[in-house]
Formats: sequence, C-alpha cells, structure tokens
Amino acid sequence: MKFIFFILIFLSIYFYIHWYVYSRIVKGLELPPEVCNYVKIIFILGALSFITGELLSKRFQVYPLVYFGAIWLGIISISFSVFILKDIIGIFYPLKGRFVTLVTLDVIFLISIFSIYNASRGPQIKEIKLQIKKLPSELSGFSIVQLSDLHLGTLTSTEWLKSIVDKTNNLNPDLIVITGDLIDEDISQFREFCKILKNLKSRYGVFAVTGNHEFYAGLKNFEEIARRSDIRILRNEKITVADSIELAGIDDNTGQRFGQGSTDLEFAMKNVDLKKPVILLSHQPDIFEKAVKLGVDLQLSGHTHAGQIPPMDLLVMLYFKYPWGLHKKNSSYIYTSTGTGTWGPLMRTFSQSEIVKIVLTK
Repeated sequence: MKFIFFILIFLSIYFYIHWYVYSRIVKGLELPPEVCNYVKIIFILGALSFITGELLSKRFQVYPLVYFGAIWLGIISISFSVFILKDIIGIFYPLKGRFVTLVTLDVIFLISIFSIYNASRGPQIKEIKLQIKKLPSELSGFSIVQLSDLHLGTLTSTEWLKSIVDKTNNLNPDLIVITGDLIDEDISQFREFCKILKNLKSRYGVFAVTGNHEFYAGLKNFEEIARRSDIRILRNEKITVADSIELAGIDDNTGQRFGQGSTDLEFAMKNVDLKKPVILLSHQPDIFEKAVKLGVDLQLSGHTHAGQIPPMDLLVMLYFKYPWGLHKKNSSYIYTSTGTGTWGPLMRTFSQSEIVKIVLTK
C-alpha cells in the first residue's frame, strides 16, 4: 500500500509539472486553440514516453523510447524550474509577453543542451585524503576507490562501463567499494556486464551494498550479477580487511517494502572491533548521525546524485543533511558521492559524475 501510495503521489506531481509548463507556454506565446491542441498532444505523448519506456524496458529492448523518455523527463524538469523562477521574478518585476516567453524557452534549451553535454563528459576522478587516528602506521596511504549509482541498464553501453573499470584500475586501489544502485533493472545482457565488472582489480577485493534500485530490479538478479562479477555483497554484516580495518555494510531500507530485509546498523556493528578503523558502506547518507554514535570513522554513501538537474538538486539539498561531498562530525567523516552514473535523464546541470579515491593516512 505504501508503494502504491508513492506511485500515485509521483504520477500526480509528474503530470502537474507537465500541465504547469504547458500552460505557461501556450499562455505566454498566446497560441490559438488549434495550435494548443497540437502542443497538448506533444506534451501527452512526451509524458507517456518516459512511463511507457520504463515499463517496456523490463521485458523488451526499447532503447530509442527509453532514451527519448529520459531526455524528455530532464527537459520538462528544467522547464518547470525555469518557469517557476520566471514567475517568482514576475512577482516583483512584471515579465509578460511573447518575447519574455521566447527568451525563457531559449534559456531552457541552452540549459538542457549543456546538461546533456556535461553528463556525456563521464565521471571525474576525485581524490580525498583523510587522517584516521586508529589507522596502523604500516597502512598509512591505504586507498579506497568508491563507485556509486552506476545504474546499469538499458541506457548503459559496454564501452562506458569498460571506461569506468579502466579508470578505477588505473588508480591502483587497495580496496574497491560500490555504495548501492549498481543495477537499474533485470539486465538482459548482464553476462557481458559481468565480464567487464570482473576486471575490477584491487588488493583486497570488491565489496558492495544494496541500494533501493537493487530491490526494484530484483535482489536475486543483483546477487547473481555480483556472484559472476566477483563482487562480495555486505548485507548488515562486517568483515576485517588487511587484519586492521573493519568494513561494515548495510542493506538499503527499501528492502523492507519487498519483505527482503532492511537496514540493521546495530547488527552490522555487533562484532566490530572499535579499536580498529571502522568504515561503513550505506547507500543513503541519512544514517550518519547514528553511525557516529556507534563508532564509525568513515561512512561512504551515494543515492542523492547531487540532484542531477533542477529542481531535484535543490530538493536533495533541502532533504538530506549530507547531500553530497565530504562532511565531518566529531572525529567521524562521511562522503556522499554525486554518483558514477546517472538515473533517468543522461543529464547533469550543476554537478558531475565522479569516481572517488579516498586515501587514508595516519
């Protein structure tokens, strides 16, 4: 029932955004009724393209439809944000007339083109050095590469994934972690993806935790992909790395909706040796306050994508206390990745995808 309620809320907001943008365009351009009908048809088809593409991609290869629907979603979100801004400015400075609307549409077009281009540049390499007091001197310089939110699915090419693997391996990590949302769906060509993922190399292996999309795509699919890719999943459990670092991983709470487990940080931390550095993998960053109290030295998260495009970037910043980047509380750190890939629109406006190298020093 919660999931159905969520879908109804999403669809209501989704179609309202379309109506809002449509009404601003037809009123602002003073279009005649017969032209309005054509514009209305375009908006209806555009709105349905994303939903239809998402549904059909679960069973069929419909790349053109999925791609068009994703880009449409991005453009309509940017349009909504720009028209909202225009209306707010209009409260203080009247902005009316066809010319103002045409300028607004030009701005939307330019932002959309830039967002597509920015996402196409691929992930940047970001390196962070953190001092951990409990780190043994002999492990000073221990490196962790964090991948997050790759969202492997219909819109993912094998060439893109190969480039991610190559960039990761070139960083010579001691440890590779994937902080959730590795997959977006039941990938029909996951055998090829698995061969590529299996090439990820680090001294102490590759570890992952579930994100919300692992449960949407099917937990068994994720487990099979991880098995074939030599990726170990940490599900509310911990392991000891290099005999000196405690690595814990927790399930995303979305699993509770599907009756497949939920976040259990206390259980994951049950046998942790707090005299050693403790690193927590949690898809969502919202558990950090609790993790600090339980003795976690570093939490690695993702999920937020830094919003990707307006207005999601603003909503993410308002909703999450640690929306992206590095934060510190007491002597504990959290790093929330902007994501290695993208979800939905292959677009980024004010952020960039990233592969994060974290170097721990004494």
